[in-house]
Amino acid sequence: MGLSRRQHEGLREAVRWLGEHPPVTPERIEQAARRFDLGPADEEFLLREFPLSGLDDDDSRQ
Repeated sequence: MGLSRRQHEGLREAVRWLGEHPPVTPERIEQAARRFDLGPADEEFLLREFPLSGLDDDDSRQ
């Protein structure tokens, strides 16, 4: 397994865990980041790219 693949294993595990433990909230993403020892860049990626649960469409546009 290449270094790049191993580098991102925690991120893959975090994405899988978030999908299995809804709702996805910023707090849940923070919990996943701690659980899978993600760096700040990976946590920011999840906050930016992972669909959050329970956000009203009008609220997300503000």
